[in-house]
Amino acid sequence: MNLNQHPFGCLAALVLLGVGVGVQAEDADKPEWSFDILQLQGDSWCSITPYPQQNEGEGSINPPLQQVEMEESIDLPTQRSKEGWWLGPTSGIIWGSAREIVFDNSGVQNENEYLSELIWELRHVPVFGIESRWRGKRSNDLEMKFSFAIPNMPVGNMNDYDWFYTDRDWSHWSQSHVKQRWGFIFDFSYEEVIVNLDHFKLKLGAGYHMDWWAWKDEVADSLYSTFANRAGRDIPDKFTRAKGDRFRDKADALSVGVNGINYWAMYHVPLLTLSGGFEWDIIALSALGRVGPVLGIAKDHHLRRYEFGSNGVYFYDLVFGGPWVDTSLEVEFRITDRFLLSFRGEFAWLRETRGYSVVVPTGDKAITIGRKAGGFAFRRIGVNAFAFWKIGN
Repeated sequence: MNLNQHPFGCLAALVLLGVGVGVQAEDADKPEWSFDILQLQGDSWCSITPYPQQNEGEGSINPPLQQVEMEESIDLPTQRSKEGWWLGPTSGIIWGSAREIVFDNSGVQNENEYLSELIWELRHVPVFGIESRWRGKRSNDLEMKFSFAIPNMPVGNMNDYDWFYTDRDWSHWSQSHVKQRWGFIFDFSYEEVIVNLDHFKLKLGAGYHMDWWAWKDEVADSLYSTFANRAGRDIPDKFTRAKGDRFRDKADALSVGVNGINYWAMYHVPLLTLSGGFEWDIIALSALGRVGPVLGIAKDHHLRRYEFGSNGVYFYDLVFGGPWVDTSLEVEFRITDRFLLSFRGEFAWLRETRGYSVVVPTGDKAITIGRKAGGFAFRRIGVNAFAFWKIGN
């Protein structure tokens, strides 16, 4: 008789189950006794599940279904999920300096090429901005960066040197406290992966860069030579030995606290870029190097050069050359598939470059143009922090 088909099959099975348990309790040293009838339920309307018995020779018990589903639902970061558009804010601190130079192109032999040099400082300048990165499926990258400095912030000093003699000793000096009128940094670049070896990538690309900074001064100190005059520059070098007691003899020659000079300089750079780095699921390390020629434009307003007019004189400088060289090191931490944190250190340098200088008086004097008379140089070092969110899928 088949218990699964009998109307009292369930009751009989329960009775047999109780008997079987009692027998097992009495004969615990004989674990091989069991009732197979409980394991032949088939598709009975009243199924009874026996206690599970496992032999040591059988395989391991499969994990519960809920645990399997939880393990399958975990979305671990992958390099492929970096594809797409990333956007986020940036912040950092910058140090550096910009040099504004007037060269001697009179043809007079002397030991120094400079007529004047102004050194504008960038000291502990906070910058903020936004950065966008597009990472394509074909391992190409498109980046745009924009940063700005807070205007009217004190950023250091400006030292102004003049050489009215033909030797290397400066004859006039002044120092000013400096406020920054504005500061902007812009970058655009496109890169293609040329080497892809497991976790390492080497990229080649091109881009455009701009630095644009502006300052205003407030005179703090000065020391002038009262005997010096530019007309004496055609006197032989030996004349400088007779400068005597009137060389750097007048302190506080300029009124303290006055605004004497406003200056801005803009550097435009088409760039060739080369970068390499290692990428893992959670962390990435990369280094970037860039180089290119510079188109530089500057405007210098000397407000108190009254010999050129009641509003002073304007100097406009235009140079092309360089080169501009910059480099950066970056470490990136992958918090989730949609959120990154990044930290970057960077350095930029423009070699001293000469070009044209246009003198525009504010009075009745004529405009003059000097070839290889004006120029500048620049350097900047900074540290930055970034946070990126992935936009869209």
